[in-house]
This record gives sequence, C-alpha cells and structure tokens, in this order.
Amino acid sequence: MGFREVLVELLEFIIENNGRLNLDEASRKLNKPREELVKILDEALSKGLIRKIDERFKLTDLGERLLESHREEHIHRMVHNYVEETAPDRVRNWSAHWRFRHGFNVEDLSVMRSDLKAIQTRVEELTPLNTLSEGERGRIIYIYGGRGLVRRLTDMGLTPGVEVVVLRKAFLNGPVEISVRGANLALGYGVAKRIFIKRVS
Repeated sequence: MGFREVLVELLEFIIENNGRLNLDEASRKLNKPREELVKILDEALSKGLIRKIDERFKLTDLGERLLESHREEHIHRMVHNYVEETAPDRVRNWSAHWRFRHGFNVEDLSVMRSDLKAIQTRVEELTPLNTLSEGERGRIIYIYGGRGLVRRLTDMGLTPGVEVVVLRKAFLNGPVEISVRGANLALGYGVAKRIFIKRVS
C-alpha cells in the first residue's frame, strides 16, 4: 500500500470516528506502524488536507475532494469486479465515463457522488450483499444503481443504515433471501450484488 492509499485510509478512519484519532487504534485497524501514521498525519496537516479543532480533526475541502476521488475509484473497481464482472477501465474523465460507459445521467451521477460523500465508514470495508454467507449480518452502506432501482429497494425497506441477515442463497447465482426490518425478502442475484454492505459481527 503506497503513501496515498494509507493517507486516504487515515482520512476515512478520521471520518468513521467523528474526527477523533486514536493512533494506536488506527495502527491496528490499518495494519501500519504508529510512527508511519504520525508522519502521514503531519503531512496531511501540512498539505492542508485536514485541520485540528480542539481534540478533533476535520477534513478541509481539499481533503474531502481527495477522499471523494478515492471513493469513486474504489466503487468503480467494485462495480467492475462484482456487478459487471469485467476488468476495470482506465479512466481519464470520470463524469464522461460514468455517463457513457455505465449509463448514468447527470442527475444520477450527482446523487451517486453525494451518497459516496455521506458514507461514514471506510469504503474498503464494503462488500456486495451476495458475498455474505448464510447467517451473516451486514449493514447497508450504499446501493449502486439508477434512481428507479434505488427507489424500488427503498420502498422494500432497504436503505443505508439498515441491518440485514442472509437467510438463504440459491445455487448458481439464484436469489438471495434476506431478513430486513422483521420481514423476509428474496432478491435477485443481480440486485443483491448492487447492495454494498459492511459486515456486522
């Protein structure tokens, strides 16, 4: 993992912990020596990516743009790996790529970026719902799709922050049965792999 990747993970750790930064905990979670994180923290402060207010850190506009760019790249890789099951493209113009390669219109793209910005956990911890085993729990963090799909899932009670339990998974990419808000639902495999969750122990 290079400097930029560790820097971004540290920024995400700060977001996840509401601006608090325990370097020992961050060292364990990110699997990096404390001394390395101290250097990266100093670099982030000197480059104006974060600022310290009392005992908390806050991302600046520059830091938020870096984090948004990272999240967009990460979700793009996950979309190719899990949803489309293709190799990720090399991208020069993200807006044009999302529109012409993935079919997003301008409004959908704006909503996607707003949703990515609102994520309060490390994007590296996300995985598609269909990757959970029977009996595993997860909290919905992000749904990849256009407004129609997101609206349908929202109407079914599948919204960010909601916890789901995988009850059954059919063979050969069949439906995934889940429990959510006290109800059982069967989701098609193609839909389940668009729901990105964070595992809950």
